[in-house]
Amino acid sequence: MSFIFESLFCLVGLGLFLVLVMALLSPLEALGWWAGWSARDISPSSPAGSPTLPTTGQPQPGKHYVIYLTAIGGISAADISGRERSFLAKLSALVPGTVIVDDVFPFSVTNNPLNGERPLAWLWQRIHNSRMRGRGALISGLIFVRNLLQVAVSADPRYGPIYNVGVARELAKSLLAHGYPAGSGQPITIMGWSGGGQISVGTARYLHQAFAAPITVISIGGVIADEPGIADVAHLYHLNGSRDPAPHLIGLLWPGRWPLLRYSAWNRAIQAGRITNIDTGPMKHTGREDYFDRKSTLPDGQTYADRTVSIIAGIIAGEAAHGTGSLLPETT
Repeated sequence: MSFIFESLFCLVGLGLFLVLVMALLSPLEALGWWAGWSARDISPSSPAGSPTLPTTGQPQPGKHYVIYLTAIGGISAADISGRERSFLAKLSALVPGTVIVDDVFPFSVTNNPLNGERPLAWLWQRIHNSRMRGRGALISGLIFVRNLLQVAVSADPRYGPIYNVGVARELAKSLLAHGYPAGSGQPITIMGWSGGGQISVGTARYLHQAFAAPITVISIGGVIADEPGIADVAHLYHLNGSRDPAPHLIGLLWPGRWPLLRYSAWNRAIQAGRITNIDTGPMKHTGREDYFDRKSTLPDGQTYADRTVSIIAGIIAGEAAHGTGSLLPETT
């Protein structure tokens, strides 16, 4: 029996040591890019390769541009789940004229997927393949840990500006490739799920400065720190399921989110009426019964996924028609 306990203790210690090493190394990719050590300077995927855009011809300017940033479980923008793809396709159909940009991996400062140009790309791909086969649940947690640490870098006041400006640069390149008319001031919406919510707010400042356009953020169960970039967000719509504790937990961990600190960036945005909380119903953060669940239903028979997409379609339609502001009731 003692041998079993010793083995478990060693495994737990090894796991904690691995997480500590990953945490210490997490800012290096952003710092290396900022210092010019990274030679990677790729262009985003061709717009024709996006599942939410036409597959032929040149991209046409849209009425509104929506960027989608996936959650921390992803290894690349091309490998988002089928549920997310279905959600984006429905959203595109519900809001005609909206161009959805979904080809930027938010957990890399250079849009470099985990299975891209990396020394350990083969390992990340094997972990992902194992997860897709329903195996290796424990080891697949490394993907979540790695990406979560990049969210922490985005929220860090020391490294966050470097990380966020790098991701914003990739988003700007992708917007232009998808036909965004530079200098037009057309509204841009950044939609982030889970950790994508923090990066959405973090990059908003730089996209606002680059395009002189109003930036709206839609957070789907987003984990968001007291991010200074909130000052450049015209409006933040925060969708939160009643069974999703993650956004509330983040609010407790960051003092700037506490109501006591009235002059933090977050609380000033609340006082200005630029944050709207929307209760989506009894949805969880991820997995079964989350925001993209196509099987679980509400009392009125609407699936969780349809409820989420209908709320977001209403927000986007209102923003496109009126520039900024909401057609939804203010609930903050």
